[in-house]
Amino acid sequence: MQTVNVDLANRSYTVYIGSGLLGKPHPVFDTCKASTALIVSNETVAPLYLDRLAGALTGADVHSLILPDGESYKTAEQWL
Repeated sequence: MQTVNVDLANRSYTVYIGSGLLGKPHPVFDTCKASTALIVSNETVAPLYLDRLAGALTGADVHSLILPDGESYKTAEQWL
């Protein structure tokens, strides 16, 4: 597994990259104390991974936002 740190001061986060991450214990899921989670995906990727990702977020009230496929839909206006 590889990681990329995104430095945004107090909003920094780590991106985990690797195959099979949804099938393994994962540091994000182990340390996450959030009571609510939002999974943002698109119509192409969601059918492949949404259920497994939501299932890995045990203890959280999981919601999803499924956007149409394409770069033009990755805007804040699509969320509102």
